[in-house]
Amino acid sequence: MSTAKGILGIALLLALTAGDLSAQRRHGSSPLDTLGEEVSQAEGLEILNTFRRLGIAGDFRLSFKLEVRPRKDKTRIVSGVLLGTQSQYGPLSRIDIALEPADVTERGNLVPAKVKRLLLQNGIFANALEMNSWEPDREEARLIESDAFFEKLAGSDFTIFDLLMPFSFWQEFKYEGRTTMRSRPTHVFSLYPPEGDKALRERISRVKIYLDEEFNALNRVEIYDGSEELAKTITVVAFKIVDGQGVLSQVDVRNELTRDKTRFRVQDAAIGVDVPDWVFEPEGLERDIYGTELARLQAPAKEQEVE
Repeated sequence: MSTAKGILGIALLLALTAGDLSAQRRHGSSPLDTLGEEVSQAEGLEILNTFRRLGIAGDFRLSFKLEVRPRKDKTRIVSGVLLGTQSQYGPLSRIDIALEPADVTERGNLVPAKVKRLLLQNGIFANALEMNSWEPDREEARLIESDAFFEKLAGSDFTIFDLLMPFSFWQEFKYEGRTTMRSRPTHVFSLYPPEGDKALRERISRVKIYLDEEFNALNRVEIYDGSEELAKTITVVAFKIVDGQGVLSQVDVRNELTRDKTRFRVQDAAIGVDVPDWVFEPEGLERDIYGTELARLQAPAKEQEVE
């Protein structure tokens, strides 16, 4: 599996030092805003590189739910668990999504959950492996080809592309300046797919990201299709502080073409957990995390000093 220095355990975790960025919702401009003006691209590159280096310190575990909210249908809930780590090459994430929960037959026989297992590597050479619990005869994990990065996960509007966020490392970018979002200073960038990837350029013309100036944290992503039409919006709604680090607690994904929405909501999170090495190896995809003790890992209790 190719690896490279990355930015996130998944695109859904960021290291912060304080505060809930969703606390203020008011909109307004600032005399320091520079959006639409000629701004320093060298300064923009420095801001972007700082963002690329961010990550959660230590192994972590979170349990989450995907609330799939089709505009013309009922909301459906899908559960999952994520374990993440930082390696010398960047963040690795193991994600289990229960497409169908475990059940019991009328005779009391257990029907195991149908679990999709993913191993994600963020970074310049972002890639992903997958294996399904209902395919027990498969001998090894399958590499997810780049043209499958845009397939919906569990019927939601989340995709592998959204989780890997390869656009964060695209070399062609434009720093558009500073604006005010939710009463907070925010840097705006447009990032462009590699010139050599014609298939990707036909699908995506650019991705616009918004970075909170104080924390250098991602708070919004806009994905534009090949015709420069806004196709998808990813909005960071709220953070929670876990052991002094900021963890995304709610993210909304909106399909701007269908108006369908998916909400990623963290149920429980723990940082500084003890994750076995096999979890982040391709062979580890042969085993479930969802429904096991690993899905409930907690950080060791801190010892109290006795005076």
